[in-house]
Amino acid sequence: MQSNSVQFKTPMFRILSDKQIEELHFATLTVLERSGVAFESAEAIRLLADAGADVTNRDRVKIPSYLVERALETAPKIITLYTREGEPAFVLDGLSGAHFGSTPNPREYMDPWTGRRRKTYVADMIDQSRLIDALPNIEWCWNATTNLTLPIVAGGDFSGRVSLLQFLRNCSKPVFVENVDVRSLKDMIELCAIVGGGEERLRKKPFFGSSSEPVSPLIEGKEAVNKSLLCAEKGIPNIIYGMPMAGATAPATFAGCLIIANAEILSQLVAVQLKKPGAPVIVGAIPSVMDMKTTIFSYGAPELSLMVGALTELLHYYKLPVFGTAGCTDAENVGIQATAEVTYQIMVTMMTGADLVHDVAVAYHATVGSPELIVLVDEIIGMVKVLMGGIKINKETLALDLIERLGPRSSFLTERHTTEHFRKFWVPTIFDRSFIKTAEAKDAEAKLTQKALELIMTHQPKPLPDDVLNELDKVEARYLKRLGLKEYPKKGS
Repeated sequence: MQSNSVQFKTPMFRILSDKQIEELHFATLTVLERSGVAFESAEAIRLLADAGADVTNRDRVKIPSYLVERALETAPKIITLYTREGEPAFVLDGLSGAHFGSTPNPREYMDPWTGRRRKTYVADMIDQSRLIDALPNIEWCWNATTNLTLPIVAGGDFSGRVSLLQFLRNCSKPVFVENVDVRSLKDMIELCAIVGGGEERLRKKPFFGSSSEPVSPLIEGKEAVNKSLLCAEKGIPNIIYGMPMAGATAPATFAGCLIIANAEILSQLVAVQLKKPGAPVIVGAIPSVMDMKTTIFSYGAPELSLMVGALTELLHYYKLPVFGTAGCTDAENVGIQATAEVTYQIMVTMMTGADLVHDVAVAYHATVGSPELIVLVDEIIGMVKVLMGGIKINKETLALDLIERLGPRSSFLTERHTTEHFRKFWVPTIFDRSFIKTAEAKDAEAKLTQKALELIMTHQPKPLPDDVLNELDKVEARYLKRLGLKEYPKKGS
């Protein structure tokens, strides 16, 4: 420790000034008080009415600022997530850096064996789960819904439940889920309680969380809010996030789009904290632009990362854990465009500090998953961590005594100081630094495929206890019966 010295652990980077953050905050309060938000959940409307909100018009529920301030006070500032075995995985606190998560069940799958895009099968979910488990910089899972190979039956879309089941068998990292309704969420909680040793232990050491999505602009749907209220009741961490699209479902200005996103977050946060003060909530959004040539919601747009970064700063002003998005691309294949877009997103996200970062390695406007892209993003995250580690300056690292002892025209290669420190250098696993090329040398794209396939075929996740596996088998048998299947569809069937 040096007197009058301030050491920054990571580089300093800001998008918004303190004044701009305050302006966005007060503008959001104005929208909530004057414009209002549409609520479709009867329970949420009752909670808001009892607390003093104006619910005369359910399409224009007006929330006074004191309810927002109260919700911001009671919402937890720190959330610890665990592995399925109950060991601490990481902490969401606005200080510990970004934690990146990928998905085991994309809508479509870039087959690493053929290099072709096709539907995602249950066997692919297993492969993706093992890949997520194996890669060190992919720390959690984002379990999506909607599978094109499983039938939709009465009682809802079972694909999210089937995917979660495969993930729990093949990966021990934390998992957050999309789910279509309260019924599916209840089934998923029961499923995770089997693995986690009961609902009470799941609440105390959560490795599972849910999500609820407002519909832009400013619509809090019935199922979305009721899922949030159920999570509050059971103490399950829940992500609140919308997807406002500048120029379509939000104003075509970045500030206007951010206000829509923040109003959607805070209005649902108020209802959740009224239901149960202290309920664990992670907040964020995926604000992007509508590409005016194609009308797509662009997942690789630089504006997405700009607005996610700015929103992160605003939400950290509230001291809330933040849900982010990075490592995505609009490209269909791994190539120059994909590499540029995912690298840009990871850099911005890590420098602005979103806590729980999702949709890593999704491609083609968030419709395609790619094992090779997950491996690439894992490598890039490792590179950017070097930047975020900063430079430690103290007596040991300055090495003045060593420099004085050796002096000019010397080599530091054989010194103990070198052997004690060089292992901290980042070492690539995909990118090539070799000087002499051999006939067996592979380019980076080939290495991505090779590493992805090797991990899929050889990685062995921690096994679950036999009694837990037996219970999961029973659940799976019920799922297959509900789906009217004897076994899951296979590629080519």
